[in-house]
Amino acid sequence: MAKAAKKRASVARRSPKAGAPKRVGLPTQPTVTADTYTSKPVAIDFADASHRLTSADLEILGLFHGEASYEGRIFFNNSKADANTPLTIDNGYAGSFHVFGHGGCFGDVGHCDISGHRDPFDLRRSHPLTPITKRIDVTDALKTYARSNRHVTITVVPVVSVTNDQCDDKKVFRFDQMRFLSYNP
Repeated sequence: MAKAAKKRASVARRSPKAGAPKRVGLPTQPTVTADTYTSKPVAIDFADASHRLTSADLEILGLFHGEASYEGRIFFNNSKADANTPLTIDNGYAGSFHVFGHGGCFGDVGHCDISGHRDPFDLRRSHPLTPITKRIDVTDALKTYARSNRHVTITVVPVVSVTNDQCDDKKVFRFDQMRFLSYNP
């Protein structure tokens, strides 16, 4: 027992930061521009005047939110959109969403790993980093573009508001699936 205590003490002397919590600097403005995402052309014939479309949402499923906080600006048919593009329908602007990021992982190895399958009757809350879903009302822009287009490309421009050294400032927008939801009377 005494040998084990001596060994722990000598290890602690050799590495004074062993067991110390991770330290992160103050939140800062990003120094790089985040990567934008542009989809392949998506059919929008469900939104033309011959249909009874009353409203439409763009749904983004499996959205990662473990790092930086950002605003996701959505543009139709404007793959060159960036953080400085005016937010008007003429420039393809369709709407935006916000992600309040967790700022990176500060725990031990495996702390931020999302566990696999959960029993459907498990009443505990899901893991805090479980991917989220966002729905954005894009009705006006979709109806406008459906008048003269049969397809649109969807560009998402992430505008990072705050970050730290635990965050990847380039690959901010990560998701599993994106789809339109249309509502008819």
